[in-house]
Amino acid sequence: MSRRITSRTRARKRAVDTIFEADQKGELTPEGLRQILSARREVTAAQTPLPDYAIKVVEGVADRLYELDELLVLHTTTRDFDRLPSTDRAILRVGAWEIVWNEDVPSVTAIDEAVTLAKDISTDESPGVVNAILDAVLKDAARVRETDDALAAALAPREEAAMEDFGAVDEPAANPLDESSEQLNNP
Repeated sequence: MSRRITSRTRARKRAVDTIFEADQKGELTPEGLRQILSARREVTAAQTPLPDYAIKVVEGVADRLYELDELLVLHTTTRDFDRLPSTDRAILRVGAWEIVWNEDVPSVTAIDEAVTLAKDISTDESPGVVNAILDAVLKDAARVRETDDALAAALAPREEAAMEDFGAVDEPAANPLDESSEQLNNP
């Protein structure tokens, strides 16, 4: 039986390709991902446009890159996260982002899609590793979301205060040199 390939499946693959490219170029930072995404959004005759969902995924991963990596390091038990194949790390970042921060995708679907991608484009060992890590991420997702919510709630009053301070306009301080230059001109 052949597997049905949906537009989201293709979009996930393109997102993984983009994240993989950033990793291979040594530009795996939020800014680096956004730059590569920007370049990939420019359509040329040699490529098809990035699907909207791929853009959403890459932007989501860029926004949460460091949190994702901390979460994945925490749940990678068989070896160091950095020693996993680059393809697997890209797949895991997409899958973990979908599980924790994308409410539009059921977690089971995110894991299944990630495992399928690992079967299609990575090593024979990868599907099992991806499944185990994302299963652990799923079990921890509620705690991560609660921590996120608590942090957002704690920062909200500070952000509101900062915006109020930003809106206030202080009178410029008088420049003493202006007064002395007036006195020189008007003895």
